[in-house]
Amino acid sequence: MSTRWFFSWARIGAGASATGQVLRTSVRFGRDIEGRHEGPTVPGPDLALVGPGDVLGFDPGTVLREEPRPGTPDAPENVLAGVELAHADLPWLLSPAMVPGLVPPTPQPWLALIVLADDEAAPPRPAHPLPVLTAPVAALPRLTERWAWAHVEARLPDTVTETESARRLVEQGARDHSPGVVARLLCPRRLAPDRGWIAAVVPATAAGRDVGLRAASVGAATDDAWPLTGTGTVDLPVYHWWTFRTGEAGTFEALARRLVFRPAAEAGLGSRTLDVGRPWPAEPSPGPATVAMDGALRPPGTTVPETWTDPAAQERFRTLLAERLNAAARLRGPAPEPVVGPDGAAEDRRAAAVGPPLYGSHHTGEQTVPTAPDSWMSALNLEVRRRVAAALGTRYVQLEQEFLMARAWEQAGEIRRANRLLATGELAAAAAERAKEKHLGPLGLADLVTLLAPVSARLTVSALRPDADATTLATMLATAEEVPTGAASTSFSRLTRANGALSRRAHRGTDGGSAPAEPVLVRSLRTMGATVEETPGSPGLPTELRDRLSPTHQQVLRMADRVPGDFWAQRTEDPSRPLRPIMTHPRFTVPIAGELLSRWPEWALPGIESLPPDSVTLVETNPEFIAALLVGLNHEFNRELLWREFPTDQRGTPFARFWPGDDADVEEIALWPPDAPLGSRLRTGHAGDLALLVRGALLRRFPATSLVAVPGVDGRLPPAFDGVAATPMALDESTVLYLFAGLSEERARTEDWFFVFREPMQGTQFGFDTGPQPDPMETWAHLTWEGLDVDALGSVPLDPPPPAPPADGSAVWAGDAADMARIAFQQPFQLAFRVSRLLGG
Repeated sequence: MSTRWFFSWARIGAGASATGQVLRTSVRFGRDIEGRHEGPTVPGPDLALVGPGDVLGFDPGTVLREEPRPGTPDAPENVLAGVELAHADLPWLLSPAMVPGLVPPTPQPWLALIVLADDEAAPPRPAHPLPVLTAPVAALPRLTERWAWAHVEARLPDTVTETESARRLVEQGARDHSPGVVARLLCPRRLAPDRGWIAAVVPATAAGRDVGLRAASVGAATDDAWPLTGTGTVDLPVYHWWTFRTGEAGTFEALARRLVFRPAAEAGLGSRTLDVGRPWPAEPSPGPATVAMDGALRPPGTTVPETWTDPAAQERFRTLLAERLNAAARLRGPAPEPVVGPDGAAEDRRAAAVGPPLYGSHHTGEQTVPTAPDSWMSALNLEVRRRVAAALGTRYVQLEQEFLMARAWEQAGEIRRANRLLATGELAAAAAERAKEKHLGPLGLADLVTLLAPVSARLTVSALRPDADATTLATMLATAEEVPTGAASTSFSRLTRANGALSRRAHRGTDGGSAPAEPVLVRSLRTMGATVEETPGSPGLPTELRDRLSPTHQQVLRMADRVPGDFWAQRTEDPSRPLRPIMTHPRFTVPIAGELLSRWPEWALPGIESLPPDSVTLVETNPEFIAALLVGLNHEFNRELLWREFPTDQRGTPFARFWPGDDADVEEIALWPPDAPLGSRLRTGHAGDLALLVRGALLRRFPATSLVAVPGVDGRLPPAFDGVAATPMALDESTVLYLFAGLSEERARTEDWFFVFREPMQGTQFGFDTGPQPDPMETWAHLTWEGLDVDALGSVPLDPPPPAPPADGSAVWAGDAADMARIAFQQPFQLAFRVSRLLGG
């Protein structure tokens, strides 16, 4: 951490020892006498240093920052224009003299910053060697007081507490041109609102002015560049300049103090009335009825079940809606019962199947509305307000289907190539399976073992004994004493085959009716204990050997090398097609809340358009509405993916993010428990997060306004804090929703949190507050422009001084430039709201 220090000036090198532009020198002679070092000091010649009349400015790269920034369209009117210089000694490097009567002695800066309105002077005109600005003398600051508006700022470690130690570090930083030590020039002129301004760094001495204009020098080098008063104009060479514009009247503090808290319910936010008296346009109305509709945002603590003004009409609607949602499922069942209409006549089953969408059916596989009233599918499909939310998600997909599908296909390039390879492998496996069944199916055990002899070292078979490990076919045959050596060879197989020459000789002289002898290999394996016969439900060694030659298994191994992925661990060689296409879904990280607020703000927060200006209202997120909208959004987009032949099984969740942030708001919808309440599977759980809705000129004037949440200490803000930054969502130029992720109503009450508005600042600012001057003034930070005796054009004189605050001895008006910097330094303004009071506690 660092601390800000202010110093009145900095001079290094020869200039630190000079008097004006004269550097006196001396020579000391040394001699050693009996161990003593002695010697006289002889005065040397006086050297003349370079002064303001010998230079034409400074390197533009020396300018670090201008305040207000160049081109700013709406700068606050209470700040002082300033410019920061990288060389901390630059404003006093060529000082012609010291400030008369000031203690301690202070060098007078050789340059100054002036600010003119765009109707007072034209921008500097090109000239040689420097641009020239023609300025009215009456609008220029007092050059005799320019020492008070030039200072050095240093950022030093917190361990530095002594002034002398800090001064030595500043001098060293000035020598090294450290970025933590800078010089600053201020212009003591009050800026009027809604005007254009020209700021320029110009010479403060007549000598510097004349050399910049290439004019003959008149007068001493210490003379000022313009008179103290006058009605004429003066031509000034310009070292550096920029333009900016002040905005409408109103500083950040003044606009922030205009904000008024309004409870959401009292402001008419969070609910709108829907007419549900005629839910089916083609059918007669059962009677007048309305229902309250909430949005993605609602007043805190307003969770209520859906209730119609006519409970009987609500019950009839839910019954009829469930019947029409379930109509399509009745067509899929075997021999469904005929559908009987209200008049007792049988209805056309095909016509009954055309009905409203059953949201969530693709993700869960459910084709009918669950009977459990607490199920999320039941609440989503039978409550009007939740179906409206799901329909909003559906409508978004319908409006943006071409754009969304283009982005989806961009993500599916590798998947399509992988699926083509898998389809080729699956076809090859199926053809090989048919060939295997044709050629290996009829073979007996002996022929199988003989045929597999070349690859027997790679075929794993089950152990013959329960206590033995699995082994290869070659090892089993080689280590078995019952199997003759070479019994599995092709020659032995030919010699002992059933219709071979050896078999015919063995049966010569018989009647020919006896059964052929069992092959030696089969008899040997039987003796070993191998299962050579196969019975239903108990496959033997032949089946095991045929399975080891499965083409599907070989294709899976081959495709796992060509199509790497973590999905292979979930696939086995069962009838579920291990080489089936990859079913996936695209992923969209766009927060849908932004789309909802920009397209349909009245559905996101009903009544938002009626929120008056300069208002602050506290709301919370609505998990049920958000979950319903996301299910409807993903349900419709999965249907679109199927229609566009995208490789998907319609169970994915392409849209998992509703609010801006790094984390998804929901997990895969297909993983939601069927009996979970709607909204309970959101990242925030069933409770919503708090959000602050702000509308006012403050945000239009200061769009970078930040908002942080801070836990209080003993009912107050802590002295120092960072806070949890809110996520802003701009609805328009003057309305912003600040979302606090993870901060629920219960947590805000129990931990006593505060919402703090922070003024956006990009650098150090100086100036004075607006509004009436407090009486009494507790600190210099409360000094306003009304408490200063400014002249007709707004320049601040050092005399007469304003009343000093009795309790603040940190600075003295006109004591030195460092004191003036401390007095005019503007702390970022902060405005805090206590959350428990906003919640009504």
